[in-house]
Amino acid sequence: MQKKRTAALGVLLGASLSVTVTLLVLEGRWREAIPLHLCSLSALAALALAFSPRQFFLDFLWYLGMPGAALALVFPAPAVSRCQALLDASYVVTHALILVIPACCMACGMCPQRGKSPVMMGTLLIIAAAAGAVNRRLGTDFLFLAAPPAGTPLEAVFAAGTVVYHLFLFALMLTLCLLMDALAGWQKRRK
Repeated sequence: MQKKRTAALGVLLGASLSVTVTLLVLEGRWREAIPLHLCSLSALAALALAFSPRQFFLDFLWYLGMPGAALALVFPAPAVSRCQALLDASYVVTHALILVIPACCMACGMCPQRGKSPVMMGTLLIIAAAAGAVNRRLGTDFLFLAAPPAGTPLEAVFAAGTVVYHLFLFALMLTLCLLMDALAGWQKRRK
Protein backbone atom coordinates (compact mmCIF):
# COMPACT_ATOMS: atom_id res chain seq x y z
CA MET A 1 0.00 0.00 0.00
CA GLN A 2 2.82 2.41 0.89
CA LYS A 3 4.49 1.76 -2.48
CA LYS A 4 1.25 2.73 -4.25
CA ARG A 5 1.10 5.96 -2.23
CA THR A 6 4.71 6.75 -3.07
CA ALA A 7 4.02 6.08 -6.77
CA ALA A 8 0.96 8.37 -6.58
CA LEU A 9 3.18 11.07 -5.09
CA GLY A 10 5.57 10.46 -7.99
CA VAL A 11 2.74 11.05 -10.46
CA LEU A 12 1.88 14.30 -8.66
CA LEU A 13 5.53 15.35 -8.76
CA GLY A 14 5.71 14.55 -12.48
CA ALA A 15 2.62 16.68 -13.08
CA SER A 16 4.06 19.54 -11.05
CA LEU A 17 7.34 19.43 -12.95
CA SER A 18 5.42 19.34 -16.24
CA VAL A 19 3.53 22.51 -15.28
CA THR A 20 6.78 24.35 -14.52
CA VAL A 21 8.53 23.22 -17.69
CA THR A 22 5.47 23.93 -19.86
CA LEU A 23 5.10 27.47 -18.48
CA LEU A 24 8.79 28.22 -18.99
CA VAL A 25 8.80 26.84 -22.54
CA LEU A 26 5.57 28.65 -23.50
CA GLU A 27 7.12 31.89 -22.25
CA GLY A 28 10.22 31.29 -24.39
CA ARG A 29 12.44 30.61 -21.38
CA TRP A 30 13.40 27.02 -22.19
CA ARG A 31 16.93 27.58 -20.86
CA GLU A 32 15.53 27.95 -17.34
CA ALA A 33 13.93 24.51 -17.70
CA ILE A 34 17.30 22.76 -17.99
CA PRO A 35 17.54 20.69 -14.78
CA LEU A 36 20.75 22.10 -13.32
CA HIS A 37 19.39 23.70 -10.17
CA LEU A 38 19.83 21.51 -7.10
CA CYS A 39 16.08 21.35 -6.61
CA SER A 40 15.48 20.41 -10.26
CA LEU A 41 17.92 17.52 -9.95
CA SER A 42 16.43 16.62 -6.58
CA ALA A 43 12.94 16.57 -8.07
CA LEU A 44 14.15 14.17 -10.77
CA ALA A 45 15.81 12.00 -8.09
CA ALA A 46 12.58 12.03 -6.05
CA LEU A 47 10.61 11.09 -9.15
CA ALA A 48 12.97 8.18 -9.81
CA LEU A 49 12.85 7.15 -6.14
CA ALA A 50 9.03 7.13 -6.17
CA PHE A 51 8.99 4.46 -8.87
CA SER A 52 12.31 2.70 -8.35
CA PRO A 53 13.64 2.78 -4.79
CA ARG A 54 17.41 2.96 -5.26
CA GLN A 55 19.87 3.77 -2.51
CA PHE A 56 21.73 6.43 -4.52
CA PHE A 57 18.53 8.44 -5.05
CA LEU A 58 17.68 8.28 -1.34
CA ASP A 59 21.22 9.28 -0.35
CA PHE A 60 21.28 12.17 -2.84
CA LEU A 61 17.96 13.43 -1.52
CA TRP A 62 18.92 12.94 2.13
CA TYR A 63 22.24 14.78 1.91
CA LEU A 64 21.49 17.43 -0.73
CA GLY A 65 17.89 17.46 -1.91
CA MET A 66 15.96 17.51 1.34
CA PRO A 67 18.03 20.27 2.97
CA GLY A 68 17.92 22.28 -0.27
CA ALA A 69 14.16 21.85 -0.64
CA ALA A 70 13.58 22.83 2.99
CA LEU A 71 15.61 26.01 2.46
CA ALA A 72 13.71 26.71 -0.77
CA LEU A 73 10.41 26.48 1.10
CA VAL A 74 11.64 28.73 3.93
CA PHE A 75 13.19 31.26 1.50
CA PRO A 76 11.10 30.82 -1.67
CA ALA A 77 12.45 32.14 -4.95
CA PRO A 78 10.15 30.89 -7.73
CA ALA A 79 10.67 32.06 -11.27
CA VAL A 80 8.50 34.93 -12.47
CA SER A 81 5.71 34.03 -14.86
CA ARG A 82 2.63 35.46 -16.51
CA CYS A 83 0.81 32.63 -14.71
CA GLN A 84 2.44 33.36 -11.35
CA ALA A 85 -0.17 31.64 -9.16
CA LEU A 86 0.18 28.41 -11.12
CA LEU A 87 3.98 28.58 -11.09
CA ASP A 88 3.99 29.34 -7.34
CA ALA A 89 1.73 26.35 -6.66
CA SER A 90 3.98 24.13 -8.76
CA TYR A 91 7.02 25.45 -6.88
CA VAL A 92 5.55 24.61 -3.48
CA VAL A 93 4.27 21.18 -4.54
CA THR A 94 7.58 20.23 -6.16
CA HIS A 95 9.70 21.27 -3.19
CA ALA A 96 7.33 19.67 -0.68
CA LEU A 97 7.44 16.37 -2.59
CA ILE A 98 11.24 16.44 -2.59
CA LEU A 99 10.82 16.17 1.19
CA VAL A 100 7.83 13.83 1.32
CA ILE A 101 8.81 11.11 -1.18
CA PRO A 102 12.10 10.14 0.52
CA ALA A 103 10.34 10.36 3.90
CA CYS A 104 7.78 7.84 2.63
CA CYS A 105 10.56 5.54 1.43
CA MET A 106 12.20 5.78 4.85
CA ALA A 107 8.85 4.96 6.46
CA CYS A 108 8.90 1.78 4.32
CA GLY A 109 12.29 0.80 5.74
CA MET A 110 14.87 2.42 3.48
CA CYS A 111 17.63 4.25 5.33
CA PRO A 112 20.14 6.82 4.11
CA GLN A 113 23.68 5.52 4.29
CA ARG A 114 25.95 7.11 6.83
CA GLY A 115 29.32 8.47 5.72
CA LYS A 116 28.19 9.70 2.30
CA SER A 117 29.02 13.38 2.90
CA PRO A 118 32.26 13.28 0.85
CA VAL A 119 30.57 11.50 -2.08
CA MET A 120 27.63 13.89 -2.07
CA MET A 121 29.86 16.96 -1.81
CA GLY A 122 31.90 15.60 -4.71
CA THR A 123 28.68 15.07 -6.66
CA LEU A 124 27.62 18.63 -5.87
CA LEU A 125 30.97 20.02 -7.04
CA ILE A 126 30.60 18.15 -10.35
CA ILE A 127 27.08 19.56 -10.73
CA ALA A 128 28.40 23.04 -9.86
CA ALA A 129 31.13 22.76 -12.50
CA ALA A 130 28.55 21.74 -15.12
CA ALA A 131 26.18 24.50 -14.01
CA GLY A 132 28.97 27.07 -14.15
CA ALA A 133 29.89 26.02 -17.69
CA VAL A 134 26.24 26.18 -18.81
CA ASN A 135 25.79 29.53 -17.05
CA ARG A 136 28.73 31.00 -18.96
CA ARG A 137 27.53 29.56 -22.26
CA LEU A 138 23.80 30.38 -21.98
CA GLY A 139 23.75 33.34 -19.59
CA THR A 140 21.74 31.40 -17.01
CA ASP A 141 22.15 31.27 -13.23
CA PHE A 142 21.89 27.61 -12.28
CA LEU A 143 22.71 26.83 -8.65
CA PHE A 144 22.56 30.60 -8.15
CA LEU A 145 26.29 30.75 -8.84
CA ALA A 146 26.15 34.12 -10.61
CA ALA A 147 23.82 35.83 -8.13
CA PRO A 148 21.64 34.82 -5.19
CA PRO A 149 17.89 34.43 -5.44
CA ALA A 150 16.21 37.77 -4.79
CA GLY A 151 14.74 38.34 -1.37
CA THR A 152 16.86 35.73 0.41
CA PRO A 153 19.56 36.16 3.07
CA LEU A 154 22.12 35.11 0.44
CA GLU A 155 21.93 38.64 -0.97
CA ALA A 156 23.76 39.94 2.11
CA VAL A 157 26.53 37.38 1.64
CA PHE A 158 26.76 38.19 -2.08
CA ALA A 159 27.35 41.85 -1.21
CA ALA A 160 30.70 40.77 0.30
CA GLY A 161 31.88 39.60 -3.13
CA THR A 162 31.61 36.61 -5.44
CA VAL A 163 34.48 34.65 -3.85
CA VAL A 164 33.00 35.06 -0.36
CA TYR A 165 29.58 34.11 -1.74
CA HIS A 166 30.89 30.92 -3.39
CA LEU A 167 32.86 29.94 -0.28
CA PHE A 168 29.74 30.53 1.83
CA LEU A 169 27.62 28.33 -0.49
CA PHE A 170 30.23 25.56 -0.24
CA ALA A 171 30.46 25.88 3.56
CA LEU A 172 26.67 25.90 3.87
CA MET A 173 26.25 22.73 1.82
CA LEU A 174 29.15 21.02 3.60
CA THR A 175 27.59 21.87 6.97
CA LEU A 176 24.21 20.55 5.84
CA CYS A 177 25.79 17.34 4.51
CA LEU A 178 27.63 16.77 7.79
CA LEU A 179 24.45 17.45 9.75
CA MET A 180 22.51 14.98 7.62
CA ASP A 181 25.34 12.46 8.09
CA ALA A 182 25.03 12.83 11.86
CA LEU A 183 21.25 12.43 11.62
CA ALA A 184 21.67 9.28 9.52
CA GLY A 185 23.93 7.85 12.22
CA TRP A 186 21.46 8.81 14.95
CA GLN A 187 18.61 7.20 13.00
CA LYS A 188 20.59 3.93 12.67
CA ARG A 189 21.32 3.83 16.40
CA ARG A 190 17.63 4.28 17.19
CA LYS A 191 16.68 1.16 15.24
